[in-house]
Amino acid sequence: MSEDVSLRRKQRQVGYDAALDAVVDLIEQSELSDLSMPDVARAAGISLRTLYRYFPTRDDLLTQAAVQIQTRMGLPVAIAAAGDIPASFWAASGRAAEHPQLARALLHTAAGRSVRAGIRSERVAAVHAAVAELTVNVDPEHARQAAAVIAHLCSSSAWMSVSDESDLHADDARHGVMWALNTLLDALRTEADQQPPLTPTPITPPIAPEPTTKEPT
Repeated sequence: MSEDVSLRRKQRQVGYDAALDAVVDLIEQSELSDLSMPDVARAAGISLRTLYRYFPTRDDLLTQAAVQIQTRMGLPVAIAAAGDIPASFWAASGRAAEHPQLARALLHTAAGRSVRAGIRSERVAAVHAAVAELTVNVDPEHARQAAAVIAHLCSSSAWMSVSDESDLHADDARHGVMWALNTLLDALRTEADQQPPLTPTPITPPIAPEPTTKEPT
């Protein structure tokens, strides 16, 4: 590889990273109601044309910015089992509490919500998959409702709302949500243990018509 090609790649990476850092910084500053491509190019110190070379659309930019935020805040997404949900919440909320301005901007600004949507959808899917192991014998509609409530609690919006509305310190709010998660999961385990195993409804095979014999003529 020639030195010129290597230099161009390094310059591209610098500009690419600068654009993503600019998105995160602009969201965290909460100075803009929304983000535009010119805003990002200006903050990153690159031309708008260069920005579009890196990210052909605004959606492409926000998708990659979500990855950048996830890396910067160290947010865990994967959850191996239902028993891991409270610990995963505690780790994620602790990381968010270390970046309170950015965490709140992700909830309360249009650009932040756009970026958070990608991270959040993965997180919700992981919670639902983990809860499924506890709801094998539970009514499917009730299982769906329980998983939705647990997924909501396992989020930054839950403990921040508790903190703001009840004037609790962030750690106290996190402890409260942690207690609620453990309580709900224990209740779901108890309910599942008390239910008889669900058995599929037997399917009655159709009765085959009796063969007909043709009368001789």
